[in-house]
Amino acid sequence: MHPLIARFIDLPATLTALEKKASEATLDTEEAALLSAAAAFPQARAAVLKAKGSKTPSNETQQQLIVLATRAAALRIGVDPVLGPRVASAKAALQAEGASESEADDLIAQAVLEEAFGYAEDPGVFDAEYLAETLDSLVFLSRVTQETLDDWLEAFARAAGAGDRALRLKVAEVLLESAWSEGPQPVTPEHLDDAIEQLADTVAESEFSRAASTLSLFLNFLAEKQVVGTQRKARLEQVLASATSGGAESEEDDEDAEEDE
Repeated sequence: MHPLIARFIDLPATLTALEKKASEATLDTEEAALLSAAAAFPQARAAVLKAKGSKTPSNETQQQLIVLATRAAALRIGVDPVLGPRVASAKAALQAEGASESEADDLIAQAVLEEAFGYAEDPGVFDAEYLAETLDSLVFLSRVTQETLDDWLEAFARAAGAGDRALRLKVAEVLLESAWSEGPQPVTPEHLDDAIEQLADTVAESEFSRAASTLSLFLNFLAEKQVVGTQRKARLEQVLASATSGGAESEEDDEDAEEDE
């Protein structure tokens, strides 16, 4: 988690910063970024200020704290000597392919948010390398068109024997529908979980293990196209292994229960 997010998901700390003026001499760079984010998202600012005096922030207030903190962190990352150029490259690539500035900013903020809350890693550690990889992948994701997708799906299906092509195509389409129904973006554990659930519901039980293995193959395929980074692929493979092994254990437990009866 970026240190700025860790600082400003705390309501008192955020209120203290929001009550300052941009011209105050005591304003530090993180507070300045928060004020800029608050100016860009007045509804979030109003919701947080409304919670002044609350002993425990409501879920809504907590969500708005995250919005402001994430946007402020994205602003600071944008001027970071290492991450800043990657942010600039990602935004330029996205806008060159037709994204608006706000849409590009949304994807950058989404990447920052995912690094902070998307995995079970220690929230006290900011994984700049993982975020850098995600930002780099946005450049390649920006170039994905429907024609590109059609070519990829055909290539992935044809890479297997005739008997496996239908399953390959189905698995790829299910994952892409989960992840990219609103446009290409980094594939997350939530997207993968949704794809696994859909496959569990739609393929024969005897085919599920092959479907899970095919998911792994498709993640490798997307990594080769540079829209899934090496670290992301490793994390997604852990999610896949955990989800599918859990399902196998559950089936074994059901069989044991039937035998006991």
